[in-house]
Amino acid sequence: MNQIIKKIYPVSKKPICSADSLYLKPVLSRIKSPKGPIYYANFLTSLDGRIATYSRKHASLLTPKSIKSDIDFSLFCQLHAQADCLVTNTKYIQGLEKGYYGNILSIKDPNLNKWRQKNNIKEQKIIILSNSLNFKKNKYLEIYKERITILTTSKNQKKINSFNENGYKIIKCSGKNISPNYLNKYIIKNKYKSIYFIAGPIIVEQMISNNLLNRLYCSTSISMIGTKNYDTIIRGNFLSKPTKLELKEMYIYNNESKKIKEQTLFQIFNLKGK
Repeated sequence: MNQIIKKIYPVSKKPICSADSLYLKPVLSRIKSPKGPIYYANFLTSLDGRIATYSRKHASLLTPKSIKSDIDFSLFCQLHAQADCLVTNTKYIQGLEKGYYGNILSIKDPNLNKWRQKNNIKEQKIIILSNSLNFKKNKYLEIYKERITILTTSKNQKKINSFNENGYKIIKCSGKNISPNYLNKYIIKNKYKSIYFIAGPIIVEQMISNNLLNRLYCSTSISMIGTKNYDTIIRGNFLSKPTKLELKEMYIYNNESKKIKEQTLFQIFNLKGK
């Protein structure tokens, strides 16, 4: 079912938009960037900055239902369809195996697959960033292993050999963490054009700190959820100086289907002056 949202910035003579195609224009892989690839990320957040709160059931920080709108997943899928490369991490793979993260390693909407074909977007590759290799070769990964590359700093040769022997491409990196600059060089070498981060905030903060993230999509629930144990977009571990963002577009969605009207802002920011 199509949902209607209103564009509030920049001001438009026709502010009413369809949520079904909101994030499909422009085609990100066609944007010409002086430094090559287009890196982008998407976060859901409350007005008080929470992107995840502690779940006792799963003993993990997860996106609370209270900040989700009924069009968030559709917009996520549109951003997913824009990518020729997905970047994820150990935590997501662990959560996928345990069942508290959904399988978002492929596009399941036939209309989005047709849109990709029409726009000549190549088959998606998947990069897993893992310092520990603390995840199993489960049924979900087996489906995609021909498209997966694992970048790791692990020195556990037994684990590395196990992945290699099972047909996974694995690349050893130096240092304690996989650096954004190394990831960028790997992306450029393989000629990927549009890269979507479906990992947590750490790698996104590192990309921002290294002036590599091009675009940030932010869905802000007009609500406050409090809680002491939470995660936020920027933890402050890597960002050493303030970073200016340019607001390119903003939309508001009013969900009046519930007893209490819920509102969400959808914001598109450019970084690096793009």
